[in-house]
Amino acid sequence: MYAQTLLLTSLLIGAPPLEITSPRMEKGLEVRWVGQFTEASFVPGVRTVRAYDVDTRMLVLSVDEHGTDVALFTRVFLKPTGKGIEERAGAVRMELARVDRKGHALAVPSPADPDNPEPKAKPWPVVQLQGLPYHEAGIFLELPEGKAKTGDIWTREEANRPPITWKVGDLESHQGHIGLKITAKQMTAGFTKTAVRQPEWQRKETLCILPSLGFASKLERVIERREPDIDDLAFRSVLTLEQKEKSVYRGRLFEERREEAITAAAHTAMLDRLLADGGRGGPKSFEALVRRIDGYQTDHLGGDSPYREATQAVRKRAMSAAKGNLPPVQVTGDELGSSPAKEEDNGPLAIGKPTPDISAEMLTAEAVTKLSKLKGRPVLLVYFQPTSTSAAALLKFAQSLHTRHRGRGAVMPLVIGDTTAWKTAYTAGEMTVPIYDGNPVYKTHGLESTPVFVVVDAEGITRHVSRGWGGETAEQVTKEFERWSK
Repeated sequence: MYAQTLLLTSLLIGAPPLEITSPRMEKGLEVRWVGQFTEASFVPGVRTVRAYDVDTRMLVLSVDEHGTDVALFTRVFLKPTGKGIEERAGAVRMELARVDRKGHALAVPSPADPDNPEPKAKPWPVVQLQGLPYHEAGIFLELPEGKAKTGDIWTREEANRPPITWKVGDLESHQGHIGLKITAKQMTAGFTKTAVRQPEWQRKETLCILPSLGFASKLERVIERREPDIDDLAFRSVLTLEQKEKSVYRGRLFEERREEAITAAAHTAMLDRLLADGGRGGPKSFEALVRRIDGYQTDHLGGDSPYREATQAVRKRAMSAAKGNLPPVQVTGDELGSSPAKEEDNGPLAIGKPTPDISAEMLTAEAVTKLSKLKGRPVLLVYFQPTSTSAAALLKFAQSLHTRHRGRGAVMPLVIGDTTAWKTAYTAGEMTVPIYDGNPVYKTHGLESTPVFVVVDAEGITRHVSRGWGGETAEQVTKEFERWSK
């Protein structure tokens, strides 16, 4: 620390202001950042803390006078518990981006995805305020006029969010190199108030950018949320990344890495399109993607690129989706927002609209329950297939909410498919939550895939819809159900 202070002091004396410019990259450059992501919920009854390992790589595919094409690989997995062999929850993604001379990033399609219905570049997704940071391009910073120096301050607008203000601060070193510390702050109007009447949030970022590179060597992002009826924070996440490796690949080694990257990006985009459609094409569409991936891997044996993992992750997710286990696609209002819930075009289950009434036959007793008769208390509908691999976990989750909210809310697991296959898990778990036959009613709610979770408030209004089952689904659904149970 003493040596670092002397170095910074010597640079400050008589030296011209340090200036950073647009990213300086060359074809074949590969940079790796490692770090961690932690998220903590402080909501009473939903207090959790999770820590993840994060590994991000950038491969420069091409450079021209207008900017740079890069492949961005992100790997986020729960930290190991040390309890022997375990399968850790997480995500792996590969995406392509175009970074212009000012540092502005755009998402671009893969040349290995000729069937992409949107072949043009589009804005890079805004920073996620919740969930895993797998759309990560925070290493790039759009600079005013393509350059910035100490003391510069500027503001950028973001759609449907407050503006974010950036400031270039003092010198900062990284691995013996001198750079500039850049900070940012973005918050909703009521975040600092003593008491809040609606969800409020703030985002803070700190980057270290070296003039010789033009992109971040270090990154820290903190997101905090407050909610009504909670004095302190309700949620906090922290992402940290630090550059660890930098190499340049040429010739055959570069071409192998490039092909793996653009192919993984294409497979990722293909799966995204199928999932965005809610799996409406049925299992066959996912099975076709699996066959396509298998064919590619057979034709490209022996590849040792780290980007192969992204393709393998797509294959695993597609196989799971083909069995009816769609990953969660949350359909609610603003992410953490300070704005009211949006009325999403979600067919019969439109957020903020009355939930279509159904009458479901109970499979655990001789009775019929009509949804409209449950008005006065919130209802959680859980549509699931009892033959899917997630069925036992879904039933256990439904039972836990049934036990916790008995008398204050109703939980209705609705079976789609075999109306007897649920009994083994139900009996083994000594469950008491009523089970219903969803086969005659699921089309009323416009469902074409499972599992689906629907939160209906005490007035019969749809307040939350989640599709699929993943590591965060239980927490998200529990939070929404408890929110409308108050």
